[in-house]
Amino acid sequence: MRAPEPGFDLPLRDTRYRELEQYPEFGAVTAWLRDYVRSTVPKPRISEREYWSVTCLPTDDASEQGHRLVSVYAGDHEVACLYLDLRTAGERRLCGFVAVDADSLQRACGTDLDTIVADNPELRFRPYDGYWSIGWLDTPACREQFEALPWRGAATDLVSGLMRAGRNSSARTHCAQIAMFVFDD
Repeated sequence: MRAPEPGFDLPLRDTRYRELEQYPEFGAVTAWLRDYVRSTVPKPRISEREYWSVTCLPTDDASEQGHRLVSVYAGDHEVACLYLDLRTAGERRLCGFVAVDADSLQRACGTDLDTIVADNPELRFRPYDGYWSIGWLDTPACREQFEALPWRGAATDLVSGLMRAGRNSSARTHCAQIAMFVFDD
């Protein structure tokens, strides 16, 4: 799927999509976005923009997390992000995080959060307001631990609850061009 022809009167979110499309990581970004949304967002086609959104190259770029490529929002919360870690000179490493419902993750793992954190030393766990984020780097050991962790159900529970609680407050920055890759088969 290709972006429209270049133009000068495009909204900022459209120009950010075109910028992201030039990144060598573009294919990995769209594959990650498709996987994340399809596996965690209920009824993504009919709830797009209204209850969940994706932002391309968001401006709320946090230096500790590197250069953000895409962020996914539900309700009033950022629930997932993919970014580039540029801290090592000359290297571009994909990283990301997903937000999960802590109780759901504990039930799925059959243990408490302290044990989950101890059993997954390659991942970064951070508590937030009623939920946790799980951060990962694109290294084999980290990806293996992340994929082995039953995070999808816990992420779905969080996203579903946020969507039920109210509309997406980040809808104005939604990038429909990148969201199309969620539905592209």
